[in-house]
Amino acid sequence: MDEAAVVAALAPLTDSDGSPLIGPEDIYGVMAEAGWLCVSLRKEGINSAELLAPIHAELGRAFPNTEVEVRVDRRIYRGGEGFGDGRHVVAVLGGKGGVGKSTVAVNLALTLWALGIPVGLLDGDLNAPDIPHMLGVHPKEEPAERGTTGSGQNRRYGAGRTVVGRGGAWRLSSGPVPPSRRRPLYGRHNLEIMSVGFVAPERRPMALTGRGMVSSMLRSLLFDMAWTADVLLIDAPPGTGDEIQVMARELPLSGAIFVTTPHDLAQMDAERTFTLLREQGIMVMGMVQNMSSLTCPHCDREVDLFGQSSRLADAGVQVLGRIPFDTRLSVNADQGLPLVLGDPTGPISYEFARIGVRVRSWLRERGGIRAEGLSS
Repeated sequence: MDEAAVVAALAPLTDSDGSPLIGPEDIYGVMAEAGWLCVSLRKEGINSAELLAPIHAELGRAFPNTEVEVRVDRRIYRGGEGFGDGRHVVAVLGGKGGVGKSTVAVNLALTLWALGIPVGLLDGDLNAPDIPHMLGVHPKEEPAERGTTGSGQNRRYGAGRTVVGRGGAWRLSSGPVPPSRRRPLYGRHNLEIMSVGFVAPERRPMALTGRGMVSSMLRSLLFDMAWTADVLLIDAPPGTGDEIQVMARELPLSGAIFVTTPHDLAQMDAERTFTLLREQGIMVMGMVQNMSSLTCPHCDREVDLFGQSSRLADAGVQVLGRIPFDTRLSVNADQGLPLVLGDPTGPISYEFARIGVRVRSWLRERGGIRAEGLSS
């Protein structure tokens, strides 16, 4: 598999005037190893999933039994919604901090796994990574490197960059990373997990600033890791800062889920993030209303902790579920045992199951789920 073979494979694709869609001058680089092909393009105006899909399909037909990856500008496309056929990347967003987004992301990931879906959990909050702590993972060293055997063609590995958190370091690649060289993941409770929190000790601040560094880090966490999960949840930071901008513009998000408390202030901040996603054409599955009510321990009556806002509902965001206030959610998180595991038959676990079923149905309609045979 070389540049000439790639150009020949893409010959059936033509522009409206009949000229080749991709010519030799549009090929920036080709990298390959057994069962894997990466084609980097430098053609303008084709960096959306809709435009990259036919290019990916033609390469897949020309090189069967090969995992194909197409890169153009800062967009990476592997089929389907972008992460691969029957595979999905879903951002869990809060808009405002303190609404329980990470707690919901962790418990939802475990719920989807219980529904039979291979799940990964990516900590996208680069400067406040909480996922390792919430899952009780406190590694002292990184997992062993995968084997690096394989006869790659046209491999050109740059020196890359080292991202330093105060107390640790993370090596970033300067180009595509083939499967044989992808970084192994941590595992906990049957989930695949990755976080920069595995590098920097909990008490030390991270040093990840600047749009370019954030972009490189998030893309590395997503594309340079040995993910096998069909659904990858990203626990995103609040606001509309660099991490959210990169996720919305550069990562292959199938959709997003909002976590918010019911009151207007939280939904106002979430609405800003919702507007950004809408501008980038990213679909929102719905919202989870966290801390929606409190059951009085004396009379068993439900008490509303917040005022009720209709901002997101008025914008067309449906409610996926309502999680009541329960101190065990935070207590269990501090112990590294999420509540759906600590109390799997309780009312909160039941509500997460309802949310999980709705998320699974939505993903089935968006290209299917690989573990289910791409059913719809």
